[in-house]
Amino acid sequence: MSGKRVVGGPTTISSVAVVGAGALGAMYAAHLADAGIDVAFVATGDRADRLRRAELAVNGTPYDIPVVDPTTGGHAPFDLVLVAVKAQQIDDSLDLVAPVVDERTTFLSVLNGLDSERAIGERFAPEQVLLCIALAMDSDREGTAVRYTSPGRLEIGDGPATRTGDGSPSERLVAVQELLDRAGLAWEAPADIEHQMWWKFLVNVGGNQASAVTGATYGQLREPGPARELMDALQQEVVTVANAEGVDLGPEDVRRWYAVLDGQPYDGRTSMLQDVMAGRPTEVDVFAGRVVELGAKHGLPTPYNQCMLWLLAASSQVSGVQDGGLTPVL
Repeated sequence: MSGKRVVGGPTTISSVAVVGAGALGAMYAAHLADAGIDVAFVATGDRADRLRRAELAVNGTPYDIPVVDPTTGGHAPFDLVLVAVKAQQIDDSLDLVAPVVDERTTFLSVLNGLDSERAIGERFAPEQVLLCIALAMDSDREGTAVRYTSPGRLEIGDGPATRTGDGSPSERLVAVQELLDRAGLAWEAPADIEHQMWWKFLVNVGGNQASAVTGATYGQLREPGPARELMDALQQEVVTVANAEGVDLGPEDVRRWYAVLDGQPYDGRTSMLQDVMAGRPTEVDVFAGRVVELGAKHGLPTPYNQCMLWLLAASSQVSGVQDGGLTPVL
């Protein structure tokens, strides 16, 4: 669909496809279902069968979220696609939802990293994609049980392709804001959403990766010591490459992260630490890998993120976390 003229999205969003039934996807789907919004997970084959059989529970409440298999046909295009998969699954996920998308469909990605919106825009059309980051949530999934104490908030905005000439929010953005209000999900529309996306990248590169290799909880990341020092060093490399890219990250952005960190539960675990503990692949390629790539582009050293890339890229050889660190499979 890229290159085609794209009409505006629906002024009211009535149907939502959630791609990814992990902790985040399930949490958002539950909020939408509670608000009476037509929401469905999108999956195919064995994955669809497993989701239909699963007894999903969010904070102890059972949910029977419909599962739509796009390969079987017969489903009208969704008004909104909420992408909540891991970054390495983005291409397959976009192929999956293509049969239930048309030019009026709006995309909202809660993926980590800097590049998911670009990937979606290239697969469909940039005018269909809003910019988004998810903040301050603490959802966790074990089996079919999802628990959270705070759903956090979404920061959303128009990108270059949806931005209006007079600075007012686009129709697509207004429709998503209204949907989030109906679902009881907090949102903000920052003046500079691109800066916010880089700030979230800084947060993930530091907090997620430092916790993943040390086993540190949010509370332990707050305390002086090796885990916090590693987090600080990783984030400083983000500041350096961001400045080289023309993005004005600095000490104030780091202080903002510590303010958020102070509000997290002491025993809470970052998403990357959860992945390591479960033996799942991590998103190190879109965190450390992206920093290393940008460092090479600008001739800047990024040794701390290079070490994360070496350590976490081998996550398939890791069985879990023991005594606060990685436990390799021998």
